Amino acid sequence: MKPKSNPIRMFTEYYYKWNYFPVTTSFHSHSQYEIYYFHSGRCDYLIGDRIIPLESGDLIIMNGMTRHCPKVHPSSEYVRTMFSFNPHLVQLFGPSLLACGPLRPFELLGNHHIRLDAESKTEFESILERINNVYYKNDVINRNRLLSAFFDLLMLIYEKCQVDMEVARANVTDRERHVQRMIAYIEEGYAEDIELDKMAADLHLNRFHLMKLFREVTGMTVFDYIYTRRVNQAKILFFHSDGHTVTDVCYKVGFKHLSHFSRVFKKQVGMTPDQYRKMMQVTPSMAYQ
Repeated sequence: MKPKSNPIRMFTEYYYKWNYFPVTTSFHSHSQYEIYYFHSGRCDYLIGDRIIPLESGDLIIMNGMTRHCPKVHPSSEYVRTMFSFNPHLVQLFGPSLLACGPLRPFELLGNHHIRLDAESKTEFESILERINNVYYKNDVINRNRLLSAFFDLLMLIYEKCQVDMEVARANVTDRERHVQRMIAYIEEGYAEDIELDKMAADLHLNRFHLMKLFREVTGMTVFDYIYTRRVNQAKILFFHSDGHTVTDVCYKVGFKHLSHFSRVFKKQVGMTPDQYRKMMQVTPSMAYQ
């Protein structure tokens, strides 16, 4: 099924059972998490220096940062479902569901290949179908049905990754551990002023080493990450309530100047905060993109 246009959407990119055959493929990376499911055909998936020969029922989760692309055999069909999403989207689940750690497989495993057994394959495809059935319906009921199905999908992925996550916890590198601490530090204080010198001192790291390490592991500078985190929080605030003014949100998420907030927001989202807020008032159900 060819992806339909949906400018007010929940996932950054989404298509379901797409059989379009790409003329060319090239390595790419992005800051969103990605779920890729292979239905049928012949394809090798390349992630960094790994080559994964795919079989029907193969699932790949990715943190997006590592360059990846499919290598498709032209003599065969190529049917897949894929969607990417900003990790802060899960805030829409609320604190009780977030306590389960729905994104832990992405955080601990980064890029991970799962070969589903027959029972899990049937269950996974059923959830994908549920997601697709409500994805393009812009009303409150179907918004909540979509969130429910998406959470169910993440929990199934979590279940299938439990053993590998235990191994990963034991084998995490010092570089990754340092960056995890940096991200936790930013998460705690992104709405306040974050000074690199203080951050480095608090984390007992050299300032230059901190900046270099963060960029090497995440592909972003520290401040690019902070601005992205603030913009995503602004979108969530607009999503939850039309009572927030643009100025309110600007200060709540940590920007000091409205003009700076507007410029960064437009660069990342493609519209001004006020345009986004008005869109939310018209169609409040699915405007997280």
